[in-house]
Amino acid sequence: MFEDNVFLGEYNYERAKQWCVDHEGFLLKSVGIYLISIFSIKYLMKDRKPLIFATPLIWWNAGLALFSILGFLRMTPTMFKVIYEHGFSYTYTHISELQTDSVSGYWTFLWCVSKIPELIDTFFIVTRKSNLIFMHWYHHALTGYFAFLNFYTDNAYMIWVVWLNYFIHSFMYTYYMLRAAKIKVPYGAVVAQVLTSAQIVQFLITHAVMAHLAWLVLTTDAKYDVTFKGFFVGAFMEVTYLLLWFRFYHYSYIAKGGQKYAKYGDKKTETVAAKEGKAE
Repeated sequence: MFEDNVFLGEYNYERAKQWCVDHEGFLLKSVGIYLISIFSIKYLMKDRKPLIFATPLIWWNAGLALFSILGFLRMTPTMFKVIYEHGFSYTYTHISELQTDSVSGYWTFLWCVSKIPELIDTFFIVTRKSNLIFMHWYHHALTGYFAFLNFYTDNAYMIWVVWLNYFIHSFMYTYYMLRAAKIKVPYGAVVAQVLTSAQIVQFLITHAVMAHLAWLVLTTDAKYDVTFKGFFVGAFMEVTYLLLWFRFYHYSYIAKGGQKYAKYGDKKTETVAAKEGKAE
């Protein structure tokens, strides 16, 4: 019954790639509708009360947290296996079991597909009238295209983006779930700062992987699984993300004592405010 279903049947790398090729147009249309919708809703909500959607938000974050945890756990054994058998650089220079086997490969494919439903994240922000920043909608709009393109054009380096993203999202969406459920997270601003720092480290690792791959391509005659278009889109994405996250980090945790610390009411903000004579 499910033999020909790309999601429920036996995983096949070539068929999964073809699915991405066939649905790239749908992805781009979804992103276009996403951008029009979020800014339209933001405008329409301007003079209206926020729509909270508390319970759906809890379950949404819980679902993404569970999905990310499973993805990381399912991919990690294969990642270590490939490193042990072929070496560290092989993971980002050659297509391997990480993309092709029925476990890691399947979860790599699911990661690509998940970038479409993840667009829903932003609708919670605009309906709740929370602050919609450029960094948020920009990275949601771009990551899906990066994922589809690099997956179906056999760019091996993207596996590091996938694996690290699963890892970071495991903690990030768990944290969001706890906040949505009104469960107080001790040292909330500190936890948020650690998560933002981890995202920046993720981008730095990916930069290092891509830099080494570029060096190998330019200085050796060996064949590597990378395309110019896939690498260019990935490099553009990673550089812009790193800059945006650095900017967000500075605004949130350094400038004026850290806006996140003010939001959470942590002692750091109280101390800075007192020194500046702004304590209430």
